[in-house]
Amino acid sequence: MTITGLPLHPLVVHAVVVLLPLMALLTVLVAVRPAWRVKAWWVVVGNALVAGASLLAKESGESLQASLGGQVAREHGELGEVLPWFAVALLVTSAALALLRSRRTPALVSAVVTVVAAVAAVWWTVRTGDSGARAVWQR
Repeated sequence: MTITGLPLHPLVVHAVVVLLPLMALLTVLVAVRPAWRVKAWWVVVGNALVAGASLLAKESGESLQASLGGQVAREHGELGEVLPWFAVALLVTSAALALLRSRRTPALVSAVVTVVAAVAAVWWTVRTGDSGARAVWQR
């Protein structure tokens, strides 16, 4: 998986490392500001794109690791296997926010779950990215 001879993985990863925390922050802002939930559909679309990018990063990482013999950045690969699930959790919680925006109690519960999902997604993104950077730069 390459683009003009460059491995796709580092290109896609940088998008995920920037966009997933950004979308987590925007999703939390929508969660804590009930007036903003009216236009929450764009957050759902953004989170869907980030979830897709995280899946592409995982797949391209597996391809890159296989082409390098399978023993490179093993911890990073293991963490990267799980990252798309965090992105999907953020997508699901943002969709729940959009769907439940007019119901008071379910919207509050959804907002709390969204904040937890966003914090977990950012934490796992940092953890995964750090392990990948260490694997590349501390050889």
